[in-house]
Amino acid sequence: MQKPASPPAGTLKFGTFGGVFTPNLLTILGVIMFMRTGWVVGNAGLKESLQILCIANAITLLTGLSLSTIATNTKVGGGGAYFLISRALGLEVGGAVGLPLFLAQAVSVAFYIVGFTESLHFILPTLPDQLISGGVLVGIFVIAWIGADIAIKAQYLIMATLGLSIVSFFAGFTPIPDIGTNWKPGYQDGQNFWTVFAIFFPAVTGIMAGVSMSGDLKDPSKSIPRGTLYATVLTFFIYAAIMGWLALNASREELLNNKLVMQRIAFFGPLIFAGLWAATLSSALASLLAAPRTLQALGHDRVVPRIFAKGVGPSREPRLALLVSLILAGVCLLAGGLDVIAPVITMFFLAAYGTVNLAAGFSGLAGNPSYRPTFKIHWSLSLAGALGCFFVMILLNPLATIASAVVIVGIFTILKRRQYQTAWGDEWSGIWFAVARLGLLKLADTRKHRRNWRPVILVLVGNPATRQNLVDFADGFEARRGLLFLAHIVTGDWQKLITLQDKLEENLEEFIRENRLSAVAKTVLADDFEHGVSTLLQVSGVGALEPNTVMIGWSEDVLKKLEFTQAIRRILQLKRNLIVYAEAELSHAQLRPHIDVWWRARANGSFMLTLAHLLRNSSRWRGHSIRIMRVIGDESRRAEAFDSVSKFLIEARIDAVAEIVVSKKPVHDVIVEHSGKSEVCFIGIKLEEDHAEPLAEHAELVNRIHGHIFLAKSWDSLH
Repeated sequence: MQKPASPPAGTLKFGTFGGVFTPNLLTILGVIMFMRTGWVVGNAGLKESLQILCIANAITLLTGLSLSTIATNTKVGGGGAYFLISRALGLEVGGAVGLPLFLAQAVSVAFYIVGFTESLHFILPTLPDQLISGGVLVGIFVIAWIGADIAIKAQYLIMATLGLSIVSFFAGFTPIPDIGTNWKPGYQDGQNFWTVFAIFFPAVTGIMAGVSMSGDLKDPSKSIPRGTLYATVLTFFIYAAIMGWLALNASREELLNNKLVMQRIAFFGPLIFAGLWAATLSSALASLLAAPRTLQALGHDRVVPRIFAKGVGPSREPRLALLVSLILAGVCLLAGGLDVIAPVITMFFLAAYGTVNLAAGFSGLAGNPSYRPTFKIHWSLSLAGALGCFFVMILLNPLATIASAVVIVGIFTILKRRQYQTAWGDEWSGIWFAVARLGLLKLADTRKHRRNWRPVILVLVGNPATRQNLVDFADGFEARRGLLFLAHIVTGDWQKLITLQDKLEENLEEFIRENRLSAVAKTVLADDFEHGVSTLLQVSGVGALEPNTVMIGWSEDVLKKLEFTQAIRRILQLKRNLIVYAEAELSHAQLRPHIDVWWRARANGSFMLTLAHLLRNSSRWRGHSIRIMRVIGDESRRAEAFDSVSKFLIEARIDAVAEIVVSKKPVHDVIVEHSGKSEVCFIGIKLEEDHAEPLAEHAELVNRIHGHIFLAKSWDSLH
């Protein structure tokens, strides 16, 4: 079992403005603002453009609120969204989203650089693309290598340039004659509200840029909520103003056909180019800062090799992770043809946003006492944000959504198999507790009926490694329809044994995980075996999930002990079903593929037939036939007995064959004659609570049958 290491603390130095607000602002105000907002207004008109903006920004705002909630409920470390998700929903979920998020951040560097290079073609169309792109990548890599400090300072200059370009745009004023023509939509062929929405939506994403710097913040719990929400609200008003100004100053034809309509409207057109370049370069730089920090956090938790967790200097700059990010971005620049990969990358970002919302929603819904965020929102808002994110994913590209889901589920499965032991508690225990609590309360209100019976079996297994067949049969009876309690009773001096209890229970839990059982481990210390059984039956489970059946292994040595007899009597007194199991003496190849149920009483018969039916549903016993065996002493009653059993099988809707045996021999001789070599044999037994030796009379029968034997006694509502 792998245990993630705790990341060492670096020197945190950035505040809300430089560490969160600025990266978010620069990432949101990007290429789409300059080159596609006019096209959006041209298609949707100002009226529906503002509706698109409101819907898209609402999803981003809800995600920002969820981010703020999670960030103020825990001590935030490095790794941004990965850190928050993994600490809320567990390492497997965090890693499944965090690793694709790192890849998306690294490859996004290449996309932003390509956007910058293409924008240069408006001025210098003959420039070689790969040379320019490579030079830009090296330049921003040098800035990131020197450290986040200089990168943050560089972003201030970029933001100033971006601000000047926006001011220049609003300073231009060339109103069209009929302003009302741009109010209503006028979609081009093949476009509608949602297709335009899908193209615009990536413009309002980018709130992860700031949270990705979480490990370099002075006070993440304050900076992340403030910086994220301030940037989200401000950019909403900026986009709304730009849409209104475009509708006022450009005709619909120009909005649809001129990608740089903002340059034509601007008071000083070259500043629009400067802003566009600032937007692309700042986004590339923000991604190149975020990607290695996500990889570094993944390394700390050993989701990836721990070598990537290494940092340099007092602020622990992730140099090795930065090199990996550089290589990925460089390969994408050289490979070209990124149009197929681009939608998948967007899906990974949206998957991260949706998972953050789910984490906050589930945390609020579960209501763990430890869940005490200083920034509180109702859980329904977070779940609404999650639905919005997943809706947009499908809207943008259904195939890319499926591809992203396959990758994320694949990574989750791999991480789940590693069985990490985390040093922090996630929300899943609280979520399952809330679900179980609600289910138990509802279950307690339902009326008990034979149709609602489910196998809740207490298996007195001791050391399960030595009783694998007993556990396998119990698992077959449970059949994912009930619950098993694997129990180990330890008798003797409490003072000497108390230190062993935790270790024994851990061994049982490990056995359950390895065998993938629907089971709960129980280890009790008792003065003797009888008291151990009594304790288990009275304290195991809750309400309707209390054991209704006890399963115990047969042993002739045990039969000689008074405490075993007393334990059986106690089980009967507490009115639990009893199954006593004796292992087969012959190999599977030497036994007949029959599951025989010897009908002695209707109550036992119904119980045993249900167990046989559940057992045959498992892959191991699927090819076996079920035979209902009944012994009568008079041939004249054969037809009546056959009709009675057949009628019961029809009512029970179980595929089984009725066989009536007419014989005056002792019943045990008849059972041995017909089922001596059947692979599985259920035998109903009559037991009384005050019976001196409740199972002694069956010892001779058990010794004569070669297959697996189950002596069964029913007490519950199944009959």
